[in-house]
Amino acid sequence: MSSLPTVAHVPMALSVQGSTLITVATQVGRAYTAQGGVSSVVLSDNRDARIPELSQIFVDYTQNCPREWFTKSELGVDLAAGRLGLLRPHYGRVYDPAIAVLEAEPADVVLLYEGHYASATLPRWRRVRESSQVCLYVHNPLSRTYGRRELRRLIDSADRVAFCAEHLMRDTERRLGRSDPRLEVVHNGVEHSFFAKVARRPTEEFVVVFAGNFSEQKGIHVLLEAVALLEGHGGIPRMRVRIVGGSRYGDGAPNEYEYKLRSQASSLATPVEFTGWTPHDELPAIFSNASAVCLPSLWSEGFPLVALEAMASGTPVACSDSPGMMEAVGDVGFVHHMGNAEALAEHLSALATDAETWRQRSGAGIARASRFTWEAAAMRLAGVPQ
Repeated sequence: MSSLPTVAHVPMALSVQGSTLITVATQVGRAYTAQGGVSSVVLSDNRDARIPELSQIFVDYTQNCPREWFTKSELGVDLAAGRLGLLRPHYGRVYDPAIAVLEAEPADVVLLYEGHYASATLPRWRRVRESSQVCLYVHNPLSRTYGRRELRRLIDSADRVAFCAEHLMRDTERRLGRSDPRLEVVHNGVEHSFFAKVARRPTEEFVVVFAGNFSEQKGIHVLLEAVALLEGHGGIPRMRVRIVGGSRYGDGAPNEYEYKLRSQASSLATPVEFTGWTPHDELPAIFSNASAVCLPSLWSEGFPLVALEAMASGTPVACSDSPGMMEAVGDVGFVHHMGNAEALAEHLSALATDAETWRQRSGAGIARASRFTWEAAAMRLAGVPQ
C-alpha cells in the first residue's frame, strides 16, 4: 500500500477532451501515479473527456444544469444571491453529483479545478471535508463577479487554495484584503516529451506558430498585424505562419473570430496555415519544428502551458506582457506590450535575422522550462511536504 494520500481530481464540470483543465488533470494524475500515488478523476458521463490512466468516476452534471449552460437571467440570480451572502443557486450546485460520489467514496485530497465558477460550489463541499481535504486549484483569475465578502466566504470553505501562478495569488489576496496561510503557489509543469534532446539551431525557413483556443483575447490578430508590418518593410525571407487550434477546443464549427482571422490572413503575402485543433501529444513535433512560438495574449493568463512547452522544445517565445506570460517566460522570452504589433514585428525580425540571439534564447528557454515539473506539482497539490 502506498503511504501517499489518495487524490480525487474534479476538473471543470462538462469538460471536453483537449480542454486545458483536462490536460492539467491528466498530467498531474500521471505524475502522481508514477511516484506511487493513487488518483481518481470525476468526469461528466455525457462528454468525451477521458483520463484512462486514472480510476474514472462518471456523473451526470446535467442534473443541476440541464441545458449544459445557464441563461443570463440565471447568472443574474446567481450574482444577486452571492452579494446577499447566499449560495449561488445555479452554479453553486453544479458539482453536487461529484460531491455525492466523493462523500460515499472519500479520498484523502480532493482537487477541485477552478473553471466556470467551481469556487462558487465550495460551501457545498462541507460534507466531503469531514473525511477529505478540499483544495481549490486555480488556473485563471477568479471571477470578478465575486465581491470581497463572497470571496472571503468561499475561500473560508476550502482547506487549501493552490494557484498556478504568483500573480493570481497576489491578486486574490488584494481582493480579499488580507493574506491567508491556506493560499499557495504551485506552478504548472512540462511534460517530458516536449524537451529538446540536442541543442537546436535556426533553420532557413522561419516558421512562426500560434497554438491555442480561438478567441479574441488570445490576440491572434495581433500576430497577423505584425506579419503585415514585416511585409511592409521587405518581410522575412521564407517566412510561414502556422495557426494551430480552433474554437471550443475543437468541439464545434468555426466561430466568428476564426472567420475574421482567415479573412485577415488572406490579405497577406506570407503563407498562413490553419491546421485545426491538434491533440496535445502532437504538439512536441510542431514546436520542435518551429522557429518561434508567438503568444500575443490580450488578457491576464494564468501560467500558460504552451509557453513552458515551447521553451522546453528549444523554440524561442515571443509573447505579450500578460502577467502569466511574463511569469512563465521570465527573462528568456521576447515580451511586447499587449496589442503592440509593431514591437512584436521587431521581435520576430530579430529572431529571424540574428542566429546567435536565436540560439541563446533557445538554450535559455530549455533551461528555464526544466525548472517546472509535473512531478513536483503533483506532490505539492497532494499536500506532500517537499
